[in-house]
Amino acid sequence: MWSKLKTPAIGSMVVMLAISTAACGKDTGRPQIVSPSQSPSVTGTGNSITKSLSQAGNNVIGLASNDAILPMKQIGSVNYVSAQDLIKTLNFQSEWEDNQGRLIIGDNDANFELIMNSNKAVKDGTDIQLSQPVVKEGTTAYLPVSDLADLFQDDMSYEVKTNEVVIHASPIAIIEHEDDPASANDNSPELNFGDDPTDPFKGDEAEANPAWIPNQTNADLQVLQAWSASNPGEVMPVLKNIDINALINKGKNYLGVKYKFGTGSYPKTGRFDCSTFTQYIFGKYNVRLPRVARQQGAKGNLISRKSLRKGDLMFFYVPGRFKSNRTVGHVGIYIGNMKMLHASPEPKNGVQITNINKAYWKKTFLKAKRIAY
Repeated sequence: MWSKLKTPAIGSMVVMLAISTAACGKDTGRPQIVSPSQSPSVTGTGNSITKSLSQAGNNVIGLASNDAILPMKQIGSVNYVSAQDLIKTLNFQSEWEDNQGRLIIGDNDANFELIMNSNKAVKDGTDIQLSQPVVKEGTTAYLPVSDLADLFQDDMSYEVKTNEVVIHASPIAIIEHEDDPASANDNSPELNFGDDPTDPFKGDEAEANPAWIPNQTNADLQVLQAWSASNPGEVMPVLKNIDINALINKGKNYLGVKYKFGTGSYPKTGRFDCSTFTQYIFGKYNVRLPRVARQQGAKGNLISRKSLRKGDLMFFYVPGRFKSNRTVGHVGIYIGNMKMLHASPEPKNGVQITNINKAYWKKTFLKAKRIAY
């Protein structure tokens, strides 16, 4: 086997996606179909490999130029796939909430909530009804194949075949980490960020008072009160004329606060994920944002990457070999001079300031939104 791997015919490197239960091209040779309840070997040709399936739902084979294959398991008369397999394949994070029987899944914040033994799920803050319940057997959660489209059609390209779900590899080259080397195309001038020279808050924000709270006019208060009374559970309209420098200084007070995926509110947990951080900081200035980054990305005015102002929200996708590059997975606050204030597990763990003038951020950038000025 090793002699085969060393020959030029191998063409591309072999990637194994080892699956655990913890809380992120076409086939040139297809593995044989294997029932998830068995424990045989899977053998392929060409660029594939031989791998023993030691436990049902605990292995996915991914090849550098091929698709990822998730075996299906029949529970009753319904076809399921392992949630843990899917989580690892898509490089998602996850968190069990055993007391509520809930599995939280997402990139840098909680995009999906699955309720065990229930047809109820939450996607991007919205309740959805599944055709079949999510099932938990032992330590493994299983997702009904019939509901994969409703849940994950924006996050992956896939097709259902006999006894398996095939997830297609991303057609674009990805940079997985901030300091990965960049190709010439990754540093194209068209991908560069730029500051808006007319930004009223440009310059040094050090003189701003971090404790400053925006003065509200009677009109502002009337709008807030009317909105609150008629839409008690909805996000309030954006306030204008906020001291952005003060907001940024307020955010800097939380530098070093640890990141925790799917965390609750900061006053209760003392932790942030990417969207609870932006929600919390803007909330200090009466700008109420939704819970998750994908919802936040639907608010405000769209801004060019060449005309960024302090306080703009920046949205990125989180790259993965089998993941779509269309969906928001991370959000941060632009603070000027090619820097972003955000809560993230990388490159540090926690609230941090990051230089976005790097290929990773340029290439994973999706959009900027102005929600206050």
